[in-house]
Amino acid sequence: MPMMPMMPMKPAAVFWDLDGTLIDSDPYWLESERALVEEYGGSWTQETARALEGASLPSVAAMLRSCGVALDDDAIRRRLTDDVLRRERCRLPWVEGARETLVQLDAEGVASVLVTGSPRPIADMVSARAPVGAFGAVICGDDGLPSKPSPEPYLAAARAVGIDPRDGRSMGRCLVFEDSLPGLRSARAAGCFVVAVTGHARVPVEDRSLFDLSIRDYGDPALRSLLQGLWR
Repeated sequence: MPMMPMMPMKPAAVFWDLDGTLIDSDPYWLESERALVEEYGGSWTQETARALEGASLPSVAAMLRSCGVALDDDAIRRRLTDDVLRRERCRLPWVEGARETLVQLDAEGVASVLVTGSPRPIADMVSARAPVGAFGAVICGDDGLPSKPSPEPYLAAARAVGIDPRDGRSMGRCLVFEDSLPGLRSARAAGCFVVAVTGHARVPVEDRSLFDLSIRDYGDPALRSLLQGLWR
């Protein structure tokens, strides 16, 4: 049996991606994107759906326009955000074990930060519905940072909880949960300990150089073993 990868000590912080990692919201985005394309008479294909997985909103807007959506970036962003927010207010699909893990981390005094390319209204709504005190900060797509796979969102998350992103040792003690290729590349480039969450990922995360541990969800025995070891 391969040896379980271990962090050297208790995490300095834990950074959470949102869509497909903390909540299984990718289907909501795809449903909203498909509805918009079909409203404008465009053709929706599985290739389109795959290309949109994990893409930043500017990239999504460009792809939707190539499918016939005759709206500018801001209008596409508003339409998608409003529709996804409506769906999530009706039902927020937490990934299995995510809420319990947030509670455990908070009880152990480990700061969590939500790090997402989603707009502020969605990020803030999810943060407000998380366990009380779960997130010490929220980094989102409205913060003017380069999109993942740039490391900047995770470097900003570190700064938000008082960690110097120039300190490689401290960044190596930041644990990241991610599910998309851009997100995994972002976290790896930031120098973090990276956990790939695969249970709801629509894009294969097979490149082992991009993560230290792979789990299906937060009840995965591999993650429980890792976290239990950190509190000893």
